[in-house]
Amino acid sequence: MKGILVAGIITTLTIVAVESQSCVQCNSLTNSCNNSAVSSCPKDANSSCTSSLVNSTLGGAITLYLDKSCSEKECNESEQVIPAFTVHVSDEEHVHFASQCCKGEGCNSKDISAYSQANEPRDTVCPACYGPDDASCNVKQQKCYQEERCVDIVANFKNGTGFQTLVLRGCSNVNDSTCRFLSASNQTIGGITFQKFDCTDSSPTSSTPTSSLSTSHASSSSTPPRSTMTSSPQTTNTGSKVSFIPFPLASFILLGMLL
Repeated sequence: MKGILVAGIITTLTIVAVESQSCVQCNSLTNSCNNSAVSSCPKDANSSCTSSLVNSTLGGAITLYLDKSCSEKECNESEQVIPAFTVHVSDEEHVHFASQCCKGEGCNSKDISAYSQANEPRDTVCPACYGPDDASCNVKQQKCYQEERCVDIVANFKNGTGFQTLVLRGCSNVNDSTCRFLSASNQTIGGITFQKFDCTDSSPTSSTPTSSLSTSHASSSSTPPRSTMTSSPQTTNTGSKVSFIPFPLASFILLGMLL
């Protein structure tokens, strides 16, 4: 009788061990996420799925980056959402970030909700620019909206076996908790790794403020660049594959080049 009971327990544990999480796995830099099917995650992945969305109007081009993958980290709750935020580089140019982590079979199949922001201006400014690196990020002063602060971001976007880098500074409505969370070096959310995320109070003058969370560094220059993003090799992440609206990288300006 004992032998039967032990055998039953071992069988149960074996079944549990071979079960794996299933998520939608796609990346818009290489394929399309439209109608992407749920597929099994690698054995070393956690039992969570992620979705990351970036919507950009940099360089006057509307571009979209979407990554859905198996999570490298476990979600704290059944659905963990980092509040969406927008970074304004100019009155016409912005980058919108949104992401979520969830648990459950194919839980990242649904789209991330869009976000709208009240555009009430105020008399404060932030250093603003974008580029593939610090040297090409030509700073100007951007007037902020209500409840915006200054941000200095370096983000790496997963692109198949490599990544593309965006240096981004401007006014943002990102909240305190997200600033604190992303200010830790190399925080990865889905297909985006925030190598740097500095938040500071916007200033009534053109001077660059010192961050209470971290220190922002901005180079000085004149006109916002229209340049492409750098692409660097990295170790392939088998926990995430590719898809969404494919964009020829050569046609994008900066983040457009990214997306």
